[in-house]
Amino acid sequence: MSRALRVTAVIAVVLGVLVVVADRVGAHVAEGEIAKRVAARLEERGITSSPPQVSITGVPFLTQVAAGRYDEIDLTLRDLKGGTLPLPLLTVQAHDVTAPTSGVLDGTVHPVAQQVTGTATVSYADLVKASGLTNLTLRAKGEREVEVAGRLPLLGEVTGAAEVTVVGGKVRLRATELRSALGGVSQQLLDNYRERLAVTLSLPKLPFELALTDLRTADTGLLVSFTATNVELA
Repeated sequence: MSRALRVTAVIAVVLGVLVVVADRVGAHVAEGEIAKRVAARLEERGITSSPPQVSITGVPFLTQVAAGRYDEIDLTLRDLKGGTLPLPLLTVQAHDVTAPTSGVLDGTVHPVAQQVTGTATVSYADLVKASGLTNLTLRAKGEREVEVAGRLPLLGEVTGAAEVTVVGGKVRLRATELRSALGGVSQQLLDNYRERLAVTLSLPKLPFELALTDLRTADTGLLVSFTATNVELA
């Protein structure tokens, strides 16, 4: 290889590295700016959480900037409080985000996502605590059913099952059966406790107009899902 070709190759490699570095630096700066604006929007809406973390997916980033359209922006919010059920971690994916560069920079245009999805886990311990019945444990039994076990006053050791569903954007927990290990316990007493284990529990106020749409059980708790469309992110 001639000296001229070697120099050209080196220059090409250096330029390639510089482009990649510039792309990643630009993405990092943009992620920080979006995080600040999202935090401000959350505060305006009275949503309590730790500072959001933002990740812009897709490469190259600068090409997306030039087009004013981003494939996906991922956001992570921790420690959402305010409902009867806390959300320790909420992960959000904003899809097909439109954000014309000039308008975003001067603040005249806000990024808009065509679709936003979110997922979180509600622990079984928090579910029991919110229900008001202590000394019980829950664990997954079916897709929307949990096993109930524990000790209750007058009933001693109990076992049973409960269903979990979405009702009006809230989590509904309802015992479907309850049995006592003690002999001679009246059915009326069992029914009274079973009826007490029928509660509708709210989640914290959610960002980005997210609405609870589905849930299913898992070993770690209830996996809850949220969706929204045509959402202004920040």
